Amino acid sequence: MGLIQGDRRPLYDLALKKMEEFIKDGTWPPGHRLPSEANLSKEFGISRMTLREALRVLEEENMIVKQQGVGTFVRNRSVIESGIEELFSVTTAIEREGMTAGTTDFSISVLPADNEEAEKLCIKVNELIYRIERVRTANGESMVYCIDRIPVKILGKGMDKFSQSLFRLLDKKYNIRISYAVSDIIPINYHPVASRKLGLSKNHAILLLNQVHYDEDDRAILYSSNFFKPDKFRFYVLRKRV
Repeated sequence: MGLIQGDRRPLYDLALKKMEEFIKDGTWPPGHRLPSEANLSKEFGISRMTLREALRVLEEENMIVKQQGVGTFVRNRSVIESGIEELFSVTTAIEREGMTAGTTDFSISVLPADNEEAEKLCIKVNELIYRIERVRTANGESMVYCIDRIPVKILGKGMDKFSQSLFRLLDKKYNIRISYAVSDIIPINYHPVASRKLGLSKNHAILLLNQVHYDEDDRAILYSSNFFKPDKFRFYVLRKRV
């Protein structure tokens, strides 16, 4: 008799609950390759069609991932994956993985733009900008140290602390929609502030993503520097032959 036979609940639901249990209790740890469909259906005492329905739900819940021609694996929940060609906020990236996005070490300053900031934002040197610093968390764990700069003349005076995504704030409060960004990915060995805020040692690498964000009128709105824990974030790009 299979592992789930004898219970009167629907078989696919029983198989689903049993596999969720295996994942949550560590019987199937992150990165574990699942047995073949033939072996699983035999172990559970159910048909392959019933098993596939349970696997489909697990995949939708982001608990497993299928790799074509390789197999099905327990998803590594510590890694947040993002296609670099798709533009969305850190908040969205975290929430897509089923985790709760949070913020710590939040500060807003009004400062004169330096040479680099002025060039990126297409403003004059010493023109006033908002400089927003914060650490983004996923389920309470520090993931990204963010520095965002926005010209004061774009938003006006009196910008306050916020808890939501900066993209959402610009859209909902200021009616500014970020349309695209020019990005530069830079691996660095150490950053005195980012390393400390992310709890990293001097020997721990950091992934820096510098981006200038533009609105639908091609105005430079936001210059951001995001320092990611490389063991927590993975960026990928889909390349097509032309």
